[in-house]
Amino acid sequence: MNEFSQIGEAELVDELSRLTTQTAKLRARMFDLMAELDRRRTNVA
Repeated sequence: MNEFSQIGEAELVDELSRLTTQTAKLRARMFDLMAELDRRRTNVA
C-alpha cells in the first residue's frame, strides 16, 4: 500500500493543482533571478 491509497481522488487533484501552481511560481522566480544576474553581469562588462 502506498502513501496515497488512503487519500481521496479530490484531495489528490487538489494537491496536484497546488504543486503545479507552486512549480510555475518557482520557475518564474528562477527566470527573474537569472535575468537579474545576466543584467548585472552585462552592466559590469
